[in-house]
Formats: sequence, structure tokens, C-alpha cells
Amino acid sequence: MTLTFRASTTADLEALLAFTTSEPVAWTGPDRYRDEAAAHNLRPAWSWLALRDGVPVGRAIWWGGADADVPATLDDVLVPGARDERERVTIAAGLLRAGAASFGATPEWIVDVAVDWRDDPAAVASVAWRAAAASAAGLPRTTERISVAWTPDAGVPAPRRDLTFRTGDDDEFLDLFARVTVGSLDDHTRATVARLGARGTAADDLEFYASLPGRREDWRIAVGADGVTRGFVLATRTAYDAAVSYIGVLPQHRGNGVVDALLAEALRVHHAAGEPRVVGTTDAANTPMWRAFERAGFGVAKRRIVFDH
Repeated sequence: MTLTFRASTTADLEALLAFTTSEPVAWTGPDRYRDEAAAHNLRPAWSWLALRDGVPVGRAIWWGGADADVPATLDDVLVPGARDERERVTIAAGLLRAGAASFGATPEWIVDVAVDWRDDPAAVASVAWRAAAASAAGLPRTTERISVAWTPDAGVPAPRRDLTFRTGDDDEFLDLFARVTVGSLDDHTRATVARLGARGTAADDLEFYASLPGRREDWRIAVGADGVTRGFVLATRTAYDAAVSYIGVLPQHRGNGVVDALLAEALRVHHAAGEPRVVGTTDAANTPMWRAFERAGFGVAKRRIVFDH
């Protein structure tokens, strides 16, 4: 038996789209693939096939922005042709390693699951083999995140009278990103600080969030009546929805309801622009942030498992 891994070509499209699964995880169906490919978010060079003796047995589909040189996330790995669980892990890990070598980067792998996925043995098993493959391919860190969504019928929270909001330049946001890493409950932030330090993490965050769709002037800094900065919030967009992409409260001001005011400001920004839906995510372990989303009228839409390094 010979396993090979390669990027797809336009001639592979039907073979790529022939893959299906009954596993209770999100995956990319033919219609979505064609729509995303038309938007240049999915590309043949980012859609890989695993072949056993020349026959397709697995696929991996990475996603990226239309202007990106490398993909941002791995969104779909299916291995229906595996003979057993061990081979499934081997094939999936091989796809990840081959793609990463080609891209010169190892994007995080996102697996969307149902809100109650832990009560479903099939979902638990689906996450387990993916976690094993991710670890074998250099993505050993697993984080469960909660995806939330707000619609206007939930209402826009009232503003706090003791806070005002303004914009800021890159240097100010760089400083704020670094300052809020202290005591962060976010798993990605803690891991990045361990690798890059607070300033390196701040530079990484600034570059990433500046690359997202949305208006730069919708990044807001909260200032108290005493003129002291309390925190900041980034009202941005995903490829599909308006979003609250980052909320940071300075350590000395945590526990005073500033997070609620920041969320409310982001919702006012998006509501004024007529957005019909606003989304956000937080680590499942970050209970304070999760509760803040609930207080602001967000409901849990799904959970996602993120494999990263």
C-alpha cells in the first residue's frame, strides 16, 4: 500500500466534492465549496487529497481570505476511505503535514460541533480522532470555544454614563494589546505570550485584527470620566457577519463591569450600520466573557474545537 498526498487541481474537482460524511461535525458540501471557490476563499492549491495506490481516500480543505497568500484556517478533513481508526489518524496527519510544508505555515484547524456535542458519542469520537491527527501533525493544543450570536430583537444595551469612547492609532492599540495580556483567561493569548512575550503577542494581534474586514475607525477605546483608559473593543467583520472580534479590559479595571460597556459599544456601532447579526467567540473556560455575552443578549450558536500549536 502506498499513501500519497498532493494539492488538488481543477481536474480533481469532482473527486474532491465526492467526499461526504455522516459524522456530526461541520464539513464543506459541494454548494458551499463552489460558492467559496468563486469568492477565491477556497482554491485548488489549498484543497488536498490523500490517495492510497492512486485512489482518493481523504481530503483536507483550507480556507483563506480572497487576497491571502496562504490559508488562515483548516476547516475540513474527511477520511471516509480509512480502513480503521489508526489509518484515519495517519491519513489525516499526513494531509496536514503535507499542506503545512507547502504553505510554509500550519494554520489552526477548526471543527464546528453542536452545542451539546459531549452528549453524543459519535461527536465525541469524531473529535477524538481529529485531536489525535492534529497532535501528530504539530497542532497539540486543543481549545473548545463557544460561538455566540446577537440579533437586534435582543435589544442594544444602554450605554454607561461614566465612560466615553474614541478611536486610537496603531501605537496606542499596540500598547493596549500588550497590557491586557496580563492575567488573560484566553488560551490562545496565554500560549502566544509564552512563545512571543507580551509585546510580540501585541504585534501579532495588531497585524491579524487589522487584516480583518470592517472599518478601522470602529475600533474603540473606553475612557473614564477621570481621563484614564479602561479598555478597548474591536467591532469588525468575519467573511460573513459583523463581529465583536476582541475585547480587552486593563487588569486594574477588571471586575467593574467595563466588559459590558465595551460589548454594548460594539453592538451600537454595528446596529447603527444596520447589521442584522453580530457574532463573537470565547473560550468555553472563559466563564466571565461567556456570561458577559449572555448579559448583552447573545445566544450560543455552536461550539468549535480549535487545534493549534
